[in-house]
Formats: sequence, structure tokens, C-alpha cells
Amino acid sequence: MSVKYELLKAAFRIVPFQKIMAKPYDQLMKIFKTADAKPSIPALSDPELTFETITVDRSPVLMIRHKVPAEHLCIYLVGGGMLKYPKPFQAKGLVGMAKETGRDFALPYFPLCPQNNLFDTLDMLYDMYRLLLKAYRPENIAFLGGSSGAFMALCLVSYINRDKEKLTIPGKLCLCSPGSALEAEERKAAERLNRTDLIMSTAALDNIFAGMAGGQELPEYLRYMQRGIYTGVKDVYLTYGGDEVFSAAAESTAARLRSYGAAVELEIGRGLYHAYAALPLVPEAKPAYQRVNHYLRV
Repeated sequence: MSVKYELLKAAFRIVPFQKIMAKPYDQLMKIFKTADAKPSIPALSDPELTFETITVDRSPVLMIRHKVPAEHLCIYLVGGGMLKYPKPFQAKGLVGMAKETGRDFALPYFPLCPQNNLFDTLDMLYDMYRLLLKAYRPENIAFLGGSSGAFMALCLVSYINRDKEKLTIPGKLCLCSPGSALEAEERKAAERLNRTDLIMSTAALDNIFAGMAGGQELPEYLRYMQRGIYTGVKDVYLTYGGDEVFSAAAESTAARLRSYGAAVELEIGRGLYHAYAALPLVPEAKPAYQRVNHYLRV
């Protein structure tokens, strides 16, 4: 283990983030000041790229495009359990990813709780995807998501497949630690992983799912990623940290995707934390972040 990773683990013991995230959702909204949150879109510049903010269903979407027109797009869905908007550093990080992968990028600042619930956010993401299909072929579009962002990407696929319009599914899904409700045996495994997860826990998973639902009943295909409707999915890169509770659903989620004919590369990073491939905080996580970029490269 690197010194930086040892220091990170020590920091999480001093500031018990796992215990914070396990608080009831209404308390989390107060901690994150969700009700007063406003999108903070940084001023970006680069000689090879253009930057524009468009609006979809009253929500801003940051568009990062190559000056030499690109045919490929990546839509990045951030995590955070609908408690917070993308941070400026996340938007800035997409500049390098756009140049490394050769893709344009879209970063939606989708609706948050408590004024909205998961259905509202999926409606907005659906409308954004439908709009972007006018400029990009579906096989040239990838979704990149971390944590609840990865969960939303999978939910959106099921959402599309349940809709009468039946939009074409995007060509690639790069999913880092998507959350999911757990089957009985998976929950037992997840509860054992409560001891090693630095950030999440089974209690946090339950509370955040309930909070995102906003009092609405979620159908099974939006709660259990291992019961999703994945018709049309072709290519998936799926990662979980070996020390995180979400990895309890890794094999069953991959199996569900494969049952629809998808080619799935499943990576479980031994000894690594929640969403490590999207958040390379330590040297051990950086190779996975590079694999994400390689997967998205055109």
C-alpha cells in the first residue's frame, strides 16, 4: 500500500465519512446544503476546445467540444446521491479527458432533491440524451458515471427501454461503482464489507436510495441493477472497489447485462475504495483511471 493510501485511510478514520454518509437523508441534505445549492460552472478555456452551457428542462448542461468537429461524445454523470451539483474541479477535469479521448463531453447539472426526485432527474437526462442524438450517432455516444451517476446511467437505459419512443441505446457504458438495492445474499456480503468501506455502508445505501426516490415507489428495474432492462446495451466497462459495499452486487449486475448480449468487462479493484476508477486519489487507483480513458478513446 502506498504512503498516500495509508494517509487517506488514516484521514477517513479521523473524519468518519462513512458514519456521516449513513445519516438519514434529511440530515445529509442539511450537511450538503442541498436546498440552497446552485450550479457552479467554471470559466474554462483551451486552444483546442470550445465551451458552452445549454439548458435542458431548466437544467444547465456544460458542453465541451473540439474545435475540429468530433463525431464522438461522452456524457458524464457525477455521483453524490442527488445531494450536490458537479464541483468545478470535475468540470475542469473533463478538459483533459476530452483531449485524451478525442470525444466531446456533456456534463449535466441535473435536478437535485428535495424539490425533485429520481423520476424528475431521469426525465431531464432522457430529454438531454434525445437532444444530443440530433448531433451524434448513438453508437458514438458513451456514458461515464461514478457511484449514483453510474446508477443513473443504468436506470436511464431501463427507462429508455420502457418508453414507447425507444431511443437507441448509447454505444458504450463506463460505470464506476453503480449503487443498487441488494438481494438477500448480497446484503450479507455487503454487511461484511461495512468494515472496510471508507465512504459508504449498507445504511448509507438504504438512506440515499430512499432520499432519491422522494417518497415515490421505485419499480424493481430502477432499484435493483441486477434486474434492469438492458435491451440494446452492447459494451460495458464496469468497475467496483474490492473494499466497498457496492461490490456485493458486482457479479449479478454484470450477469444481468450479459444476459442481454452485452460485452461486459468487470473489474473489482482489490483493496480499493468506492468509485476509485473515477476518483484516482491514490497511486493504486490511477491505472484504472487510465483504463477508463483508454476505454473511451476513439
